Amino acid sequence: MLNSLVLGGWSLNFMLTEQGGQPFTIGCPVSTNAFFGCNANVVPGQNIYAGPHNQNQWLNPSAFATPPMATAASATVASLGGEAMQARGPAFRNLDASLFKEFKMNEETKLQFRVEAFNVSNTPQFSDPGNLDYTNASNFSQITGLRNQPRRLQFALKLYY
Repeated sequence: MLNSLVLGGWSLNFMLTEQGGQPFTIGCPVSTNAFFGCNANVVPGQNIYAGPHNQNQWLNPSAFATPPMATAASATVASLGGEAMQARGPAFRNLDASLFKEFKMNEETKLQFRVEAFNVSNTPQFSDPGNLDYTNASNFSQITGLRNQPRRLQFALKLYY
C-alpha cells in the first residue's frame, strides 16, 4: 500500500516548440516613387547576417541599399526595390512541462496533484528586430522585445468524483 502511494500514479508530460525565424521585410527609409512603397535591395556579395548578429544588431546595415529614385522619364520596376521578406528573425524554442500525481481515495474518487511549468529553461526568446532604417547603423535592427514570458509555475489540486 505504501509503495503504490509513493511510487504509483505519476505522469510526466511535456511540449517542445521549435520554430524557425519569422520572415520580415526591410523597407526603404526614403520612398523612391510617388505611388508605392519600396523594399531595400540586398547588396550582391554581402551577408545580411554578418557582424554581431545578436540583440544589439541582428542584421548587417551595409548589406542593404536604396533602389534608384523614379522620375517621370525613368520610372521602372527597379524603383520598387528588391524582393520582400529579405531577412528572418530569431528562432523560437520553448519547453513546457507538467507533473501529475494521482491519489486514489476509494473506488470512484481520486485526488490529483498537479505541477505545471511554462518556459522550463527560463530562456528569453527574442522577437523580430525593430528600427529597420539601414542608413542609421548605430541602432539598426536592434531587438527590444521578447516572444515569450519568464518561467511560470502553477500548482493545483483536482478532485475526481
